[in-house]
Amino acid sequence: MGVKTEGLKYALAFSVFSVLDALTTWAGVRRGFAEGNPVIASRISNPTLFFGSFALFTILGIALILLSIKLAERVPAAGYFPPFFVLLKALPVVNNAFLLTGTSPLQLALTTTGLLFSIP
Repeated sequence: MGVKTEGLKYALAFSVFSVLDALTTWAGVRRGFAEGNPVIASRISNPTLFFGSFALFTILGIALILLSIKLAERVPAAGYFPPFFVLLKALPVVNNAFLLTGTSPLQLALTTTGLLFSIP
């Protein structure tokens, strides 16, 4: 896979998780949950500032991903950064989904396991 294709893949995944994080955070705060990030929490009262902050952080994240892929041509260890960064962006989305659905990670694992291995 070429550097350009790989960079676009990670940038797209990061963007999708960023949008999902913004939407689930917004929904959670509207339902009464507290935002743990003080930078985002200070902007939650104004939708323009809130979503603008997420857009800015997304642009910075994509720039870091593309820069690290370019840097990986000279320093191979930098190639580990993009998938790790995307994973770190996915974690708040999963956490927000647990909070919004009221599901614990253990309950979700047991339900999924039960559905996958149920005997007819």
